[in-house]
Amino acid sequence: IENTRDEVSAPMELVHTPNIHTIEEICDFLKTPKEKSCKAVVYQRNADDSYIVVFTRGDIDVNETKLRNFLGCEIHPAVITEECGLNAGYIGPVGLPENMTVLFDTSLQNTNNLSCGANKEEYHYTGLDIERDCGNVEYHDFAKILDGGICPNCHKHSISISRGIEVGNIFQLGTKYTKTMGMTYLDSNGEEKTPIMGCYGIGVGRLAASVCEAHHDDYGPIWPMPIAPWQVHICAVRSDDADVKACADKLYDTLQNAGAEVMYDDRQVSAGVMFSDADLLGIPLRVVVSPRNLKENCCEITARDKSFSYKVPVEETADKVMSLINELMAKYND
Repeated sequence: IENTRDEVSAPMELVHTPNIHTIEEICDFLKTPKEKSCKAVVYQRNADDSYIVVFTRGDIDVNETKLRNFLGCEIHPAVITEECGLNAGYIGPVGLPENMTVLFDTSLQNTNNLSCGANKEEYHYTGLDIERDCGNVEYHDFAKILDGGICPNCHKHSISISRGIEVGNIFQLGTKYTKTMGMTYLDSNGEEKTPIMGCYGIGVGRLAASVCEAHHDDYGPIWPMPIAPWQVHICAVRSDDADVKACADKLYDTLQNAGAEVMYDDRQVSAGVMFSDADLLGIPLRVVVSPRNLKENCCEITARDKSFSYKVPVEETADKVMSLINELMAKYND
């Protein structure tokens, strides 16, 4: 967390803040940024409902996993009652009841001149300096990672948060099955021990989804050549035309015999529908056979990612397609 400490700490002052309950409201009321506020988040232990108050900088949320690990117990968001002595929306580190655990996040370590609750209905403090006003406190890391924040390990580089896709699982099975089966081994000291088992799985369907997530446009997936369901998509526009039908059939047979994986679309639909469906399938190469192209004695070869489009003489089309397939395969094998 970066240092936001001002050179001079202002005196702490009590400010009347009617109908102000949230960090957003108090910062708007005082015309101060969130990083210059001290936020209280309250939990209770599951075992005895005792209260835990965690203070963080106003722009930072509590990572409950970190908090559970630190406390060594299960917790839940607090139900604040009149009996507990807390004023919801006005909780601050000065003047808290003594019958609760109070924790400070490291985000408050290098800052001052904060706004915070005054533990009094409709009042907040400004000018809070925790080192000055709260005595000796210990700081611990309870913060959720911020996009663009400083790395908590090296304290040098900023963090970038990105979405990921779970493509596999790892499970620790312990000794549940090995004990049942009576499985043992001898360790380095010759002692008999029960192995600890684990297992993992890779989801083929999830891998496909992750590829689509990484390789797509507004019209559909763009399959990389090595894992595409087909390598080339023949679109026979106006397959009721005898010349189109004959050319497309011959091209299909030639490519199949050459070892290519071919999708052949000879439906009686418009070119727009055919091309839209082709985009949705995402096959890397598309070959269009149409009356217009055949008038020029050529076929049109287009990459699904729109990186190239060629008009190739009919008699050279199959060789060109095979060359492109090999070229795109080699791109991923390097």
